[in-house]
Amino acid sequence: MTLPNGSLMSSCNTIPVVSPAADLSRWRRNATLAILTSGVFMAVLDTTVVNVALIAMRDSLHSSVAELAWIVDAYTLAFAAFILTGGLLSDRIGARTVFMAGMAVFIVASAGCGLAPSVVTLIAARILQGVGAAMFLPSSLSLIRSTFEDPRERAWAIGLWGAIVATAAAVGPALGGILVDTYGWRSAFLINVPLGVVGMLGTWVIVRHVQPARARPFDWAGQVTSAVMLAALCFAAIEWPVRGAQSPWVWGAALLMVVAGALFVMAERRAPAPLVPLSWLAHRTLGAVNGVGFLLNFGYYGALFALSLHLQNVEHLSARQTGLVMLPMAVSLSAGNIFAGKLMARFSTPTMMLSGLTIGAVGLLATSAALTAHAPLWLISVVMMAYGGGTALAIAPMTSTILSAAPGELAGTASGLLNAARQTGSLLGVAAAGAVVTVVPDLMRASPTVFGLMTLSYAGAMAMAWISRRPAATALAV
Repeated sequence: MTLPNGSLMSSCNTIPVVSPAADLSRWRRNATLAILTSGVFMAVLDTTVVNVALIAMRDSLHSSVAELAWIVDAYTLAFAAFILTGGLLSDRIGARTVFMAGMAVFIVASAGCGLAPSVVTLIAARILQGVGAAMFLPSSLSLIRSTFEDPRERAWAIGLWGAIVATAAAVGPALGGILVDTYGWRSAFLINVPLGVVGMLGTWVIVRHVQPARARPFDWAGQVTSAVMLAALCFAAIEWPVRGAQSPWVWGAALLMVVAGALFVMAERRAPAPLVPLSWLAHRTLGAVNGVGFLLNFGYYGALFALSLHLQNVEHLSARQTGLVMLPMAVSLSAGNIFAGKLMARFSTPTMMLSGLTIGAVGLLATSAALTAHAPLWLISVVMMAYGGGTALAIAPMTSTILSAAPGELAGTASGLLNAARQTGSLLGVAAAGAVVTVVPDLMRASPTVFGLMTLSYAGAMAMAWISRRPAATALAV
């Protein structure tokens, strides 16, 4: 960020370290928020923008349904596997440094996606994209915490951050549809390059560096075992419908997942600065809210994957038309997050999460019914607004709860844990939807099954939100 006296420095070596208590003008706080949310917008956008490009990529790269699921999940897998590391690095070496490094990786990877000549190359570039996003997403929340010290301003900033996240998730299909129909599917990735460069320059000039409160050793064992565990889980979930339950590859991946999970728990128990403090998982508030995040994303992204395939294959819509049908959901997602930021001053966060999840679940059921009945497209768009708006009402209070529960110096780690839970949910939601579509190729029969499964996921999230109503007996600590 610019210096307190308003001058701009051209080299990071000349930017003095300031404390989180340093006085910042409202303009600089808002400019910081704009820059941070622009990076988050790109990160979340790429979890959804590919959904409307699936058919174009299938025709261009001659890929199967399983390979399409890999294209979607490769990004989410890396995102989930490395987001805890992003949070830890943010707390260890500084959120601003990690944010810029993640942006650089993301820009290079986006160019690789846009130029990929084959499915394998595209999947590899998507993995690298996920690594970059995993670095700068948790650091953005840490920077918001250090920039907005007033609780009311912070609640507003988090609400706006959530609105940007939700908008990116919803605008992804609409923006992706326009780009794919106009310039081809590669443009959906290449657009990140100029946007990312602008974001990096803005970070260099405006966002300040805050010295981490304490240095923490890096947990290599935790990182490696967690990444292997998630990769094996993803492989087994996606490849089971294709290879069959008797495949040694599927069984081998399942066994590897169990072994890696056991080693991960052992490593975290012994690590002086664990990637995931196991005591956090037993913390009532943190455990329940991370459960909400996992189940919410499982349902949201699983339904979105099936919805895009249904609209393009059953309703025979183009990528642009598919995006436009989903556009009202984008409006409801944005509005829901903005209202959530204001409503948090009146209602408890568990109450807001429960209300939002209930509305979202009703919206999922209504969307499924509309698709099955071949309802007019305008009606499908209307009922999807409940699905999007309800989901949005749960996002901001979920994020605010995590940041309020964690000590300031561990904000990056706490936000990384929440986002890891959410991205793992996204990964498994898409894998589950892809599995149903693979086993039941008739989308008219598969769609109700997928939406029913995703509604159950929302019901599980409601149960977790109910559990979070009871305050935890102990505070978070490493």
